[in-house]
Amino acid sequence: MNTSHETPHQTPARQHGIIRCFLAGCILIVAGCAADDEASTPTPDVPVPAPVTNPPPGAFSTSTSSSAPTLATTTTSAPTTRAEPESRTAQLDEDLANLLQQIVTDAVATLPNPEATIQATVLRGSTTESWSGTSSQNNGAVPFRMASVGKTFTAATILRLIEDGAFTLDDPIEHLVTTETATLLDGDRYRLDEITVNQLLHHTAGFYDYGFGDGSPFLERVLTDFHHQWTRAEQLQLAVDFGDPLAAPGAAFRYDDTGYVLLGEIIEQATGKPYAIAMRETLDYERLGLDQLWLESGEPAPAKTLPIARTFIGTTEITELEFSADAFGGGGLAATGLDIARFYDAIFRGEVFHHPATIALMLQIPDTNLALEEFGIPLGEGASGLYRLDVAGKTCWNHRGFLGTIAITCPEADITVVVTTNTSNTEPLPIATALIAVMTN
Repeated sequence: MNTSHETPHQTPARQHGIIRCFLAGCILIVAGCAADDEASTPTPDVPVPAPVTNPPPGAFSTSTSSSAPTLATTTTSAPTTRAEPESRTAQLDEDLANLLQQIVTDAVATLPNPEATIQATVLRGSTTESWSGTSSQNNGAVPFRMASVGKTFTAATILRLIEDGAFTLDDPIEHLVTTETATLLDGDRYRLDEITVNQLLHHTAGFYDYGFGDGSPFLERVLTDFHHQWTRAEQLQLAVDFGDPLAAPGAAFRYDDTGYVLLGEIIEQATGKPYAIAMRETLDYERLGLDQLWLESGEPAPAKTLPIARTFIGTTEITELEFSADAFGGGGLAATGLDIARFYDAIFRGEVFHHPATIALMLQIPDTNLALEEFGIPLGEGASGLYRLDVAGKTCWNHRGFLGTIAITCPEADITVVVTTNTSNTEPLPIATALIAVMTN
């Protein structure tokens, strides 16, 4: 993760090198996270590891091979559905809370921008056994932009609609998207009669990433005009104008926001409602107690919500950026850390889906998505809107997002952690790992 203090006026290629992987949410750095509990358990006087430097521009280049493989098989991690806790009133021990706060405080030294803040939430066993801390003077309840962590919510909405019989995982998408979208993508040689919903969920449909694919002007345009009102059609047009299919359907993992923008359109087509409302109603935020969660560019903020956290790219503040740039399926949600943690916990507690078998569907991992790496860094193993990786000796599920955000849940330990640094040039996983290690020690 590049820690240089650069501005949006640099060349597009350099801009890509700074934050490309974060907006896509594609880097899951796990170096050092498989250590045993004794080695990884922090103490108050041990600082969190420093941020990892970004690779040079071009390190994300991918193969454009279109050879069709044999249909990939899948592995399914047996879901660990959490039992209902005996008590929903217990609070974390004060000494434990102090240890967690010290981790957040120590991590401030790793931030490239002294105005950025770290926020962290730990949830254990229930929605009331929780702790929230921050490096600023507020109480840790300030909402922030989760960016690609929102893909977990999109994937869960798709799976709920599958439970309702709207479509199946194996349905081709040609008749699930609008006619306009189908015509546009067909013209760029995307085989929508072969691309399935499942492949969109797993990033194996072969789409060029309109946001940060090689040659895309998306980032430059976003940073040049903070107030441009983006549309889904504009973003899909970028995918067609500046890229071509990267692989045959199902052939390879290629992380892209394009596929999740299409999932957002599929949600709208299936429900007849705008993406924000369809997701809110399908997942039933109210039932799950998610009262500080909303799509920033799609619906009003909930009542009594505090102003959103200041956000940065390096030293450049982007708090006023119009987040229609990330509002159609690949991200764009804002929430407090506790609401994000509650949702991740609810998935494994069996509260999001009607049927336990749906959790298993969400955790299926195609053979294409095993042992994922970029420039030698392990990414984890890609399921639907979640990645599996070992953290502090535990098998956990997570997703990352722009602005240094990570949500990670460890079912066997009954621990969920959410961390944001509110700036793109930082690596939140070491902070989350330290928090999990303390909680599982």
